[in-house]
Amino acid sequence: MNKKLLSLALASSLLLGPSVIQAKADGESIAKQSTGIVSGVVVGPVVGGSRGLAKGWLWGTDATAEALGDKDGVPHRIIGFLTGGVIGAVAGAVSGIGMGAYDGIKYGYDKPWSPENYSWAGSNFTDYDPFKWD
Repeated sequence: MNKKLLSLALASSLLLGPSVIQAKADGESIAKQSTGIVSGVVVGPVVGGSRGLAKGWLWGTDATAEALGDKDGVPHRIIGFLTGGVIGAVAGAVSGIGMGAYDGIKYGYDKPWSPENYSWAGSNFTDYDPFKWD
């Protein structure tokens, strides 16, 4: 019985040995990816929702003002801000929250601790498209 147990232990260590060594070597990257995913899922929706709200509000305001006849007219922009802007902001925030969680998972694995991981990529705050999913 002891010989069979010893043979099984020896065979399993020979088969599993390289993968255990590989796992030890990649332990740092596994930890980095894990923390990137967790922190990205926590932070990404907040950042994505905020950026989506701002971008949606701008889009809604512009689209409504243009539909009313003058994209640069003050009364058109005020009406656009109060109607289309609100609708765009809600849609952008909801989409941005979902996209922030998606980015947290996707980039947390591929590029942990990067601006993309937290939905913060772009040159400015409104350089964000909450409706463009990869």
